[in-house]
Amino acid sequence: MVTGSLALGIVGVIVVFIFAWIIYSLSVYLAARIIGVSAPFLRVLIVTLIADIAYFIIGFIIMAGFLFTSNLVVLIIGLIISFVIALIIYKYLFNISWTKTFVMLIIANVIYFVIMTILVLILAALGYLALGGLFSSLSAAP
Repeated sequence: MVTGSLALGIVGVIVVFIFAWIIYSLSVYLAARIIGVSAPFLRVLIVTLIADIAYFIIGFIIMAGFLFTSNLVVLIIGLIISFVIALIIYKYLFNISWTKTFVMLIIANVIYFVIMTILVLILAALGYLALGGLFSSLSAAP
């Protein structure tokens, strides 16, 4: 039986995944345009979804290995393997060279980081404005 808070959590995870997927697809689309690769946005969405699913499965396996061993080397190797698999997926599905794929992914990750940082700062500012008055009446204990 699914309770209300569990259902809300599941919906929240799905909404965040879709939002992050669209933002990352936009950054891959912009990076592809920067390096001169012409791909329609719908194709970028599909390729990014395939790469995200593969990245999630591999990341889940690597994180489980890291949690059982507590070895940082396992985590670093997992990140390298995930990046290489993303390179393979983007290279073959966009039909571009290894160098262009590597540069495209680096540029896409930088664009994604900048967009998400700006969004987090905006949400933090809105949260501060919304909750700032809530705690203003509290005073320290003497």
